[in-house]
Amino acid sequence: MAINSGTYYDEKQLKMILGADGESKHRIFMPNEVFSDLVKCEDFKSRKANANHIAFAFSYLYLASYMYRYASFTFYDRESGENFIDDKVMYMICNTSPDSRGKDGKSYITKKQGILSKLGYLRKEGDYPIDVRFYTDEYGITDYSFVDWVMYSEQNKTTGTFDKPRARKINFPVRGIYGDEQSERENEATGYFYQFENTTEIYINIFIFCMKHSDIGVVGFYLYSFIKCMNGYFRGEYNSPIEQLVVDTGIKSTKLSEVLTTLEAHNMITSSHNTFVPGLSQDKRIPANGYRTLDRTQFTDSRRKVEVRKVMSQAAYERTGGKYLYNDSSIEDDDDDEMNDLPF
Repeated sequence: MAINSGTYYDEKQLKMILGADGESKHRIFMPNEVFSDLVKCEDFKSRKANANHIAFAFSYLYLASYMYRYASFTFYDRESGENFIDDKVMYMICNTSPDSRGKDGKSYITKKQGILSKLGYLRKEGDYPIDVRFYTDEYGITDYSFVDWVMYSEQNKTTGTFDKPRARKINFPVRGIYGDEQSERENEATGYFYQFENTTEIYINIFIFCMKHSDIGVVGFYLYSFIKCMNGYFRGEYNSPIEQLVVDTGIKSTKLSEVLTTLEAHNMITSSHNTFVPGLSQDKRIPANGYRTLDRTQFTDSRRKVEVRKVMSQAAYERTGGKYLYNDSSIEDDDDDEMNDLPF
């Protein structure tokens, strides 16, 4: 374990545990409404939960969805043989102590009647898939909307014998199978495992990249996923003031600025770093920063230098004739107090 570096597992271990060796094509299409569901959750509000708890809930749900869809509940290593990925291991994958208690504990999110259960996303069940099959046509093209599982309880079906599931509880991704309660009552597979409209595609190797870096972790994964969702919604760059990002993600401004810088430092996102002029009237408003996610192949393990956003006084803005340039150091300003830097 790599706990001394702020993580429990390194990249090699994470790929082994999750069955994602190499550049895995495994991905989950996460429902877009999950972001607002988590931020608006009254249980989080009543507890005054910080961003780490909301981000952990999202990351845990992603991980639970991945494990079920790809029948990834066990892994092998030379020392201990077969291992089951229980809640303890899931917490550790998400760089969260499985033994934490009190106000900082997160079991209230994942337990049987926890937040993710109340929101209708997960349900604790005993049976689980041990193998998964996707439909492939005659041309070798796989249709991931057609999926079938072999369950633990029926693994010996061909021989006419049945095993009862071991005394374990796993996370059944209710919304992954059924889009809503009516679909479940009618046993119609309309969830985000089957229908990809209004979802955001997130590859498992992006999740692994975030979890192997202690400075990114669940909050970085959550924010990256949110920006990717908004890029899809707006079909391009997502422009948003920090104040609105705080509302939409539940991440406070100081932490938000820190995480945005971290994502950009690892080349996970780009930011336009638009010049900011405080107190401008609405008709003169300068566009907010624009954010865009990058592909996993562009990420960097080492942190690179990140540009800072320029803050210009109204007096300096007026001297430009009411014009501005994106992050333009050529703008002349006679008063040093009229031009400052912001880290986002």
